[in-house]
Amino acid sequence: MKRKTITSIVIFLFLFLSFSYAVTDCKIVAKKLHNLQNEIIEKSFRTLPPGSWADYGVMKAVYLGEKISPKTGLKLRVVEFQGIPAGQLWFKLTPKDIDYKGKTYRFWTIEPMEGYVNVGGNIFYVPKVAIEMLMRGKEWSIILFEGNILAPTECKERTSLTEEFLSFPGGKKVKAFVIESLENHGKLLCSPDVPFGMIRSISSSGQSSKVSLKDFGFRGGKSAISIEQLKKAKPFPIFGNN
Repeated sequence: MKRKTITSIVIFLFLFLSFSYAVTDCKIVAKKLHNLQNEIIEKSFRTLPPGSWADYGVMKAVYLGEKISPKTGLKLRVVEFQGIPAGQLWFKLTPKDIDYKGKTYRFWTIEPMEGYVNVGGNIFYVPKVAIEMLMRGKEWSIILFEGNILAPTECKERTSLTEEFLSFPGGKKVKAFVIESLENHGKLLCSPDVPFGMIRSISSSGQSSKVSLKDFGFRGGKSAISIEQLKKAKPFPIFGNN
């Protein structure tokens, strides 16, 4: 099993959260992005009702609430991804402070603690160290590492933050925030009013990502992986390709 299997799962949650660090403009925009990230963490994760779900076409994400890990005994929050590959990400919400020009800014972030991947009916356990190794060196991995996130904000790229309203099935309307790089015109659409905050990204060439929000709800989502399966999970082959 190749490493990109688990990477394709964890990148889903990290993409929008890291964008604000990668492309922050100065002062006003940076403050708005700081507030937006914290609002997304609060509404789309911390207070999200268990059973909430988001359908992204290629996969469905379901929030299972807080559970006790059968491997570590830690009480963590759980998101299950239903698609190919399928799996679960177990995480906690971690505050990280940035001191900038005499003022401290607190960012709430997602910190993955462990994961499970279902490959061909086989459940593999992915420890925190393996997730960090897979994410290390990527732009969107900075929310995982204290050293990177504590670096002072630098104005290396101009960014705009605008709003637009989007419609979803069932008459649902959502105010989306559009974060755009004014250098390459890549965009990220997110909202604290949908589970997990993510709507879609758009490349500099104008192509929308395959992971794009189609529909969402705040109840009715069910787990497809039992606790018995998790208990029997095999170690994730970190260094293997089989």
